[in-house]
Amino acid sequence: MDINAQFEKFVRPEYYSRIDNTHILDLFIGLDEHGRKSIELRSHFVPIRVSGTSAIDVTQYKKPEYNTIRFSLKDDEISGLFYKFCEDISEQTRTLTQEKDGYKAITNRFFQWKKMFVASRNAVLTEPAIMGLIGELLFLRDDLSARIGLSAALRSWSGQELTHKDFSCDDTWYEVKSISRGNQTVRISSLEQLSGEHEGELVVYSLEKMSAEYKGITLNKLVLDTLNMFASQEDKDLFMAKVSLQGYEYNNYYDDFVFELGDKTRYLVNKDFPKLTVNDVPHAITKVSYDILLTEIMQFIIRK
Repeated sequence: MDINAQFEKFVRPEYYSRIDNTHILDLFIGLDEHGRKSIELRSHFVPIRVSGTSAIDVTQYKKPEYNTIRFSLKDDEISGLFYKFCEDISEQTRTLTQEKDGYKAITNRFFQWKKMFVASRNAVLTEPAIMGLIGELLFLRDDLSARIGLSAALRSWSGQELTHKDFSCDDTWYEVKSISRGNQTVRISSLEQLSGEHEGELVVYSLEKMSAEYKGITLNKLVLDTLNMFASQEDKDLFMAKVSLQGYEYNNYYDDFVFELGDKTRYLVNKDFPKLTVNDVPHAITKVSYDILLTEIMQFIIRK
């Protein structure tokens, strides 16, 4: 289903078409009276209170033949997210066996999406920040969750909270870095990042920037895919809170930054690992950042 292509056909307000004639629900997409992209359910239901967000208007009204609940997009900067929401609504309700269950299913689904629907701001993440967040999400989703479980991995992620390590669990910690493919250095941004009472790991992802048409990794899709992996609403809310702390809000702008994953290398950070700590500099120096040459720390690679 290409929702984007379907919306491009609409040129005048208050024109709607059914998403799928084989769907059990009467789901329509189109433009509302203000010309805003929208999706609506036409059915017989007893309405409940459903409030919108800064980016989504929710309206409910009654006609002689049916009731309607409509979700209208107020901010075109997040139209890509809205298309995914429409697709999700359609696919998640496709297996319903009774039309009367549609309203409850759709409103519950909107409540799960609601934290994503905030109006875009002018400030967006820089390319290095995009790469950094991609690396942390890949480590959370593909690496640490396989070891300790997805929910525990989420709770070990700092998400820019008041801690110097990206991930901390039990008696170990992980600092995750993303570099452009071919780069031979990683930037350590503080004296505390690689210091601690226990041994830890420096995890380095190599990413290559591709064209916008390439089917690679994008931040928006990675956030949505990871969000959908969590089973509980509590975990979904916590995940969105943590990515928000990183400065992320869904924005079509991020879809222009497409990456291919190269190598992932893990380094053991022990007492012999080359690093600067608070004990290595005079007390008058309070802030330090430095680069580590990767070719000089190959003996610390964890080969397993």
